[in-house]
Amino acid sequence: MYTTKSQQKVPFLSTAAVARWLGISPRTVCFWAECGEIPALKVGRQWRFREEELQTWLNTTKTRLLGERRLPNSA
Repeated sequence: MYTTKSQQKVPFLSTAAVARWLGISPRTVCFWAECGEIPALKVGRQWRFREEELQTWLNTTKTRLLGERRLPNSA
């Protein structure tokens, strides 16, 4: 896969690599990919992930989750 800006190869991450990175099981990564929860591409029978898309997904998910969380009032 080549980017249009710099024509450099964009490496894809495997399910196992994403699982290690996120600290979850590979099966959870596959389940999230199948459900469309995490950005992924299906290549044959395997899921592949772009690191840049995962970083964006993590940032938006973190913002969404922290925005919904309310801390108890200390007063």
